[in-house]
Amino acid sequence: MKSVAVNCYNLFIVNVEKPKIAIVDDEKNVRLPLRKFLESEGFEVAEFSDGKEALDDLTKSKNPPAVYILDIMMPVMDGIMFLQKYKAIFPEVPAIFLTSRDEEFDKILGLELGADDYLTKPFSMKELLARVKVLLRRYQKVSKEDEKLMEDDKNLLRSENLVLNTKSCVAKAKNAAGDSEEIPLTVTEFRLLENFMKNPDEVFTREQLIEIAYPEDIYLNDRAIDCHIKRLRKKIGTERIETVYGLGYKFLG
Repeated sequence: MKSVAVNCYNLFIVNVEKPKIAIVDDEKNVRLPLRKFLESEGFEVAEFSDGKEALDDLTKSKNPPAVYILDIMMPVMDGIMFLQKYKAIFPEVPAIFLTSRDEEFDKILGLELGADDYLTKPFSMKELLARVKVLLRRYQKVSKEDEKLMEDDKNLLRSENLVLNTKSCVAKAKNAAGDSEEIPLTVTEFRLLENFMKNPDEVFTREQLIEIAYPEDIYLNDRAIDCHIKRLRKKIGTERIETVYGLGYKFLG
């Protein structure tokens, strides 16, 4: 049984002059190189050493961050507590957790509480950039160029009312009124959905799906994929992804 390599790195730069990214991590040796990298990619960067410091800034800031990159284990206020508090203020602002290998429980808890994605340390800067750009894209208007991409059949995967553009990483579905609406996907969800739509009715084990969703992260367990599948089902329809007990999952084409 094959796994499909998914490339979602070549994302367009979001239509914002200089998006602001917040790094919340108590380790300076993590913040500093990450800040330099993101600034070199054209982002404005704010950094904080713990959740309380970030929350204090958020409550008085006139220019809140567009994405938070969060460590989990931090003094004063950890990443999960900060996530809960800031999501109560700005529920639409996405967050990516940076976690250690031994934080599997907290990692899953973070996803269930509203984190949009996570990466395990050490992580690829290129991989993080791809995930940041996809999260930013949710909250920006789709340009005319992006609409054109959605009309280019060579980039499209179709299944019933669902359309996925493999170049722009945009998914759309028709609602009850027959109108086309964009489905907000993280990089992980995009990779899973593209693989499923390219291979309808084929069963994939959890191990295969981990390799597809996180090609550079081998420190995941089955529960992580189950959590992502649960979130993807909510977005595209529970009935579209079937559990094959004892084996894994398949997409009903």
